[in-house]
Amino acid sequence: IEDAMTFDEFWLAYLGQHRKAGTRLCHYIGTIVGLVGGIGLALWGAFLAALVVAVSGYALALVGHFLIEGNKPYATKPLWGFYADLLMLKKSLSGELASDLQRLEPAALPIEQAVDGH
Repeated sequence: IEDAMTFDEFWLAYLGQHRKAGTRLCHYIGTIVGLVGGIGLALWGAFLAALVVAVSGYALALVGHFLIEGNKPYATKPLWGFYADLLMLKKSLSGELASDLQRLEPAALPIEQAVDGH
């Protein structure tokens, strides 16, 4: 039986694993470094260096989960996860992420967010 989860359900679960700003920052930096650096080096012909940079960007995102968020990456659907990572960056830059964070259950928000309503 195929999983009938919608992207919106996945998105909220994904976002729930990225509640802390530091975790999201690790993802943003890792995504930018991995994509821009990896693609740039690949176009230059430095394929091994491109692979190293791309893996390093992913590793930075993992660090955020283990050292800041205190959880494991939400990797149930890798392609959706990659898209969600890009969406999280886009929504953060455009100011839209706050409304999605508010869609998460208040009881599950970090204490400082639940108390002061952010």
